[in-house]
Amino acid sequence: MTDTSGTGGHEVGAFQVALDGRRLSEALAALGQVEPPITDVLAALNLRIYRRDHAAGDRTGYVVLDVHGVSIGVLRRARNLYLHADTSETDDAVIAFEVNGGGESDHATR
Repeated sequence: MTDTSGTGGHEVGAFQVALDGRRLSEALAALGQVEPPITDVLAALNLRIYRRDHAAGDRTGYVVLDVHGVSIGVLRRARNLYLHADTSETDDAVIAFEVNGGGESDHATR
């Protein structure tokens, strides 16, 4: 894991901890054979964690998972659950989104 400076939209002095999926994939491979689909996903995965903003009443830190060219952010606030999807690095024009098995909803990205 790498500890780097960054605010991530949170309190000044916040920090970011990042996990490079390539290192995780290498560590798993050292333990024995890993299925190729798992290795492929892990190699493309990046996990960032930003410190919880106590002043804003956040219940958790902000966790961002980057995979397949998409960033998914999750934050448990005092008043709600915040989910963020960033597809700006893809050519996707629509995200098909589903909450709790309630059916898909299309959301335009442009």
